[in-house]
Amino acid sequence: MFLKTIIVLLLIANMIALGSAFYAMMHDMGSKEGSRTARFLLIRVSLAGLLLLVVAYGLITGELGLSAPWHPGPS
Repeated sequence: MFLKTIIVLLLIANMIALGSAFYAMMHDMGSKEGSRTARFLLIRVSLAGLLLLVVAYGLITGELGLSAPWHPGPS
């Protein structure tokens, strides 16, 4: 359950970083300095990479599993 909480928090943080980058891009439009947008997007990419690692860890350790109706399951 702890791993699922971390995944949800990373997803929320990812969306906040994306919104912050959009806000910075809209308010810095026409400005020569666009480093705020780049910094927020770098944070977003880092969070997405961390999310990918956490999901991979959960699948490898067995804490997360597939429950899709089209997946045949263990045989």
